[in-house]
Amino acid sequence: MTTAGLTAYGKGLPRRPREVAVGVAVLAVVFVLMLTSVRLAPVGSTVAAWWPAAGVSAGGVLLTRGRQRVVMLAGIWLVCLSANVIGGRHVPSAAGFAFANLAECVVVALLMFGYGGQGRSLRTMQDFWRLLLAAFCGAVVAGALGGLSATAFTPAPFLPTARSVAASHLAALLVILPLFLRTGPTIHRRPWERVVQWTGVVVSTSVVFGLTQQVPVAFVAIPVLVWSALRNSLRTTSLQLLCVGVLVSVFTARGHGPFALSASGSNLPPETVASLVQAFLAVCAFTVLPLSLTVMQRRELLARVSESEEVFRHGFADAMLGMFILRCEDAYPRAIEANDVAARLLGQDRGALLSDGDWLENFLEPGRSEVRAGMLAIMAETSKGWRGEVQLAQDPSRWIELVLSTLNRDGSHYMFTAQLVDTTEQHSARQLLEAALVKEREAVVELRRLNDAKSTFVSSVSHELRTPVTSVVGYTEMLIDGVGGDVNPDQRDMLGRIRRNGQRLMVLIEDLLTASRLESGANTPVLRNHDLRDTAKGALEGVAPLLRDRRLRMNLEVGSQPTPVLADAGQLERLVMNLLSNAIKFTPDGGAVTVRVSHSDTNALLSVSDTGMGIPEDEQDQLFSRFFRSSSAQRQAIQGTGIGLSIVRGIASQHGGAVSAASVEGLGSTFTLNLPLDDPAAVDAATL
Repeated sequence: MTTAGLTAYGKGLPRRPREVAVGVAVLAVVFVLMLTSVRLAPVGSTVAAWWPAAGVSAGGVLLTRGRQRVVMLAGIWLVCLSANVIGGRHVPSAAGFAFANLAECVVVALLMFGYGGQGRSLRTMQDFWRLLLAAFCGAVVAGALGGLSATAFTPAPFLPTARSVAASHLAALLVILPLFLRTGPTIHRRPWERVVQWTGVVVSTSVVFGLTQQVPVAFVAIPVLVWSALRNSLRTTSLQLLCVGVLVSVFTARGHGPFALSASGSNLPPETVASLVQAFLAVCAFTVLPLSLTVMQRRELLARVSESEEVFRHGFADAMLGMFILRCEDAYPRAIEANDVAARLLGQDRGALLSDGDWLENFLEPGRSEVRAGMLAIMAETSKGWRGEVQLAQDPSRWIELVLSTLNRDGSHYMFTAQLVDTTEQHSARQLLEAALVKEREAVVELRRLNDAKSTFVSSVSHELRTPVTSVVGYTEMLIDGVGGDVNPDQRDMLGRIRRNGQRLMVLIEDLLTASRLESGANTPVLRNHDLRDTAKGALEGVAPLLRDRRLRMNLEVGSQPTPVLADAGQLERLVMNLLSNAIKFTPDGGAVTVRVSHSDTNALLSVSDTGMGIPEDEQDQLFSRFFRSSSAQRQAIQGTGIGLSIVRGIASQHGGAVSAASVEGLGSTFTLNLPLDDPAAVDAATL
């Protein structure tokens, strides 16, 4: 009688009808077993020789849950009462035995579900101890209540009755209850082996307990059950144990077998004979069930180990890396396994790689001592692994990245896994990259040297040119003033041209010197508190000569409160003059140039706006590059060197500020200088 057999009654039905069908089937089986046990009770005994209904009742309770369990318990009590009454017992005695059976089911259910886990499985020794505890406690409760019922309603003594009831219930629970629990997977044996085992169980039990002989050979059935426990699943073993229990109980009840015949010769009461039979069944269950569980767990463990080993073997063999398994003692590793990738990687036969020699001596050349030192560190437990690049002994041009990891330790032997990756291409690429970096560094050094030489040359040439150009401009002005005598109008015009070009050359030389000093860091500003409004006014006065013969509107917009900055007044004025000269140069007559001075919470702002030709959008990111000139300026042949805005950016950077530009081609440009305020609190107070 198994769980699968009971649920077959409701196969194909929805869950609730199926559960009802299974419950009804359980109660029907309990009724039949109880009635049969009462009818087959030994002559002169107040209790049955075996009570298999106890195991089926407890199993039925374990199959149910919630309210269904309450209904099942009530049904078990009614069925037990009916079976006992129909079997010939008085109603009070039948009610007492029914209550004992009910209490036993409650105790078993509480202990199975409240001690150590799920309660519906028998897969570990913990499950078996839980089952044994539940069966023992349930049997003790049933025995005590059964003995009290017998004493209260029949002339039977308490102790023999309680002992007989407890023994019969304990045996029934241990033999039958495992069939209602989840066990391990089914083991399929050859048909002939199954036939031989079942035949051995039936024949040996029938011969020992069915013949009229008094030789105490009841133990003969135990080896057959042990054979089943070693070879079959726990469920098959439980079924064979149940078969033995049925045969032993039936034969003993009919007066056959060593227990019945020995008892008849010594005038033992039938309750004692029943107790001996059930004790025999309990011993059989206690012998084969733990053995079957142990074998099942060992079988599952071996299966998991085999599965893990198979997974490892597949992962090892199919790995994309070259892999070795090494056994190492005294820092001399020996390869005991290698995959095909390792053989191809090292260009050797796999058998040669697994030779008894030192694994490091077989294929490593440079780096051998480092690897051995890494192994010793791992064995000394000062390191968890080693990783590095080594060369092959057969081909020094080949480089291998080697990773060593500990696999396990077996006494004085250490097991390692070695992973190999061909890094020859990466190593060559790294060498080329390093060589390129060396050349790049040399090129940078050479460029820096050339730049320094260029700066030195520009500075030297500018200094050398400034003196003669100054003399030319000075003597030209003296001639214009008539120091050397009167000059006619044509001569004055020619001298004016010389002076203007000389002055342009002086500006160019001064720009070159300034740019050189900014680049070399020699142009250190002398910072003092300065009003940015004064800088704007001074710059406008400085570019006044550029406005001669020009029709431009010059606008100055400054606030009434000071805009203090910490700056070198001369350099700052030069910055603004460069912005103004550019605006004047690139704004046609009739246009306007506007200078604005303002401030935010922490910054001072000076902007120079014009309505000139503007700058193409795709060229604006190059505005502050040295010697850059826009394409529009080149098309219109506007003179300039392209270093003015680079000087502007350099001076702004020295003062902790920045300069930005916004321009639309054909509409004009705006350049904005942003400097930190020297005293924002004072400005705010003055504004208030």
